[in-house]
Amino acid sequence: MPREKFSIDGQIQQMKSKGIKFEMIDEKEAKEFLANHTYYFRLKFYANNYTKCTTGDKAGQYVNLDFAYLKELSLLDIYLRRVMFSIVMDVEHYAKINLLASLEKNKREDGYKIVAELLKKHPWLGREIERQKAPYTAGLINKYKGNFAVWNIIEVLTFTNLIVLYDFYYSKYNQKHVESDYFYSVRNIRNSIAHNNCLLHDLRATQSGQQEVKDEEICRIVAEIPGIGASMRSTKLCVPFLYDFVTTLEVFDQIVTSQKERIKRLEVLYLLVNNRFSRHIDYFEGNPVVKTALDFMTKVVSYYRSKNLAGTPTEDLMFLQAIGFRVQSN
Repeated sequence: MPREKFSIDGQIQQMKSKGIKFEMIDEKEAKEFLANHTYYFRLKFYANNYTKCTTGDKAGQYVNLDFAYLKELSLLDIYLRRVMFSIVMDVEHYAKINLLASLEKNKREDGYKIVAELLKKHPWLGREIERQKAPYTAGLINKYKGNFAVWNIIEVLTFTNLIVLYDFYYSKYNQKHVESDYFYSVRNIRNSIAHNNCLLHDLRATQSGQQEVKDEEICRIVAEIPGIGASMRSTKLCVPFLYDFVTTLEVFDQIVTSQKERIKRLEVLYLLVNNRFSRHIDYFEGNPVVKTALDFMTKVVSYYRSKNLAGTPTEDLMFLQAIGFRVQSN
């Protein structure tokens, strides 16, 4: 059966019927937010972080959920996606840089042979490239089709297919590299941002999917982060987004060869999680799922920021401060 189409007034009434309150934000302000800044179907995703009554007259209604909490989560999500976009783009860019740098030093590889072997092993990859119609890549594809080298094929590969090439090359030559599984965590966040999907819509731990077998190295890294105990580590790494978040920052830390670039990105992320995340943290005092997730992210970001600041030359810090970054060494 098709569901009823709600007007904004109807959306407000629907939320009230689900136990969502309008005490911290009145209905008039809520209507303005729904009309001009988001939409009901998207906003209600964030309610996944809240429990519902299971018995009594309020069965099926959310427990301790005000519209203001949903609004705050949606805003934090927007800011986080904007900051993380630069980080995942850097990962993709430096993956290409590192691949080409390795290729340049590899006397056994001319840059054409590895692509020919890749396309022979994965013929679907060639078909995917030929199906691309974007004006920004069509010229490259037409020019080099049938004679691709690493340095031009990377310009037309999707990030997922770049991972396939990256893993194929480093595995063939048995060279140390970032694990391809780690890149898929980056891809998860990258694609979610590109499609404007919510990141903070479900911060509950799950025992299904990729988290059944957590990477031992990621667990070891998180175990070293001050303030994150065994219980928090175990719980938060079972949240798909938080696992991907940590893994993405680890890949970023490993693969971005410019320390200045790492510090710039991490400083912006640090300001977000330390300043903006805490502005209305009192909203989530009654919700340990959200509050501890934000706390976990703050500790993780602080760890990577401190790690990179520790070895930064004073002149680099002065340069970053000069271009507007409020960087302070720990």
